[in-house]
Amino acid sequence: MGERVPLTSRIGVGLLVSLHVAYCAMPSLSGWLSLIPGLTFSGMIWQLLTSAFLERSTIGLLVSSAACALFGHIFEPRWGQREAIRFVVVCALASALGSCVFVMATFAATRSEGLLFVELSGFSGVVAGIAVAIHQAAHSEARGIATATPIGWLVGESRKVAMLYLLIHASWCLLTGHTVDILLAAHGLLFAWVYLRFYQPHASELDSSTVLGDASEAFAFASMFFPALQPAIDSISRATWRVVQVLVPPSLAQPRGASLEAALPQLGAGEHLPGSNPSLAEQRRARAARSLEERLAASPTLAKASSAV
Repeated sequence: MGERVPLTSRIGVGLLVSLHVAYCAMPSLSGWLSLIPGLTFSGMIWQLLTSAFLERSTIGLLVSSAACALFGHIFEPRWGQREAIRFVVVCALASALGSCVFVMATFAATRSEGLLFVELSGFSGVVAGIAVAIHQAAHSEARGIATATPIGWLVGESRKVAMLYLLIHASWCLLTGHTVDILLAAHGLLFAWVYLRFYQPHASELDSSTVLGDASEAFAFASMFFPALQPAIDSISRATWRVVQVLVPPSLAQPRGASLEAALPQLGAGEHLPGSNPSLAEQRRARAARSLEERLAASPTLAKASSAV
């Protein structure tokens, strides 16, 4: 009996194929399903979600379906069905909303009415988010991607996955003339990192509490960029965090239970990132102690050596 197809993959690929077929049969549906800033905020709010699953090209459909299938295969067993589906929805909505706000802000600055009726669609925001998840998992000791998985070969190059996808997608958009669709991928990458960094819930290994996000240094925002760009990204991240501390209410800037010590590049002496969770260090010490005990129990030689010391 074959392996069961993950629910996330079935829903995602099903929506992508269904909307693509509907669009091919009736192209006028694009005006209802695509993200059109001037219409979305005028009552067609569903476009924030439907636009993510509308791929107008066959190549886009194939790439998006493959990415969705791979995501479900790898991350649904690790995160669970609910969290995997939530991640896709968060990436889809956040990338669409961010792109829409960006276009509206550009319209306010330029007064170019054509911006209000540009059509944005595609799964690229979610695919960019999946690339960020790959980057995180490949550098996480607790949730690392084994080389036996279909994308195990990406582990060694995972720092480049998100940026490579963004560059390839941008090149494709420029070649096809859909330059505005670059916004979806860019915002998908940004908001996927924000969600995984600060808000994704994880069960604590120390007690029954919930820890939010991933504060590991390997998952800092600058780590997703090519090495030559990382110093500049570090500086921008530090400046951005200072602005967030001033402008964002503490209730939003300090997720409950989150551990954010390494969320962004280290600040100066005496400065602390909000939302830090002292229990994280204790969790790590407890895991290290258990690991050592298990190794000693499994190896009589190590146990004798430890006793001798």
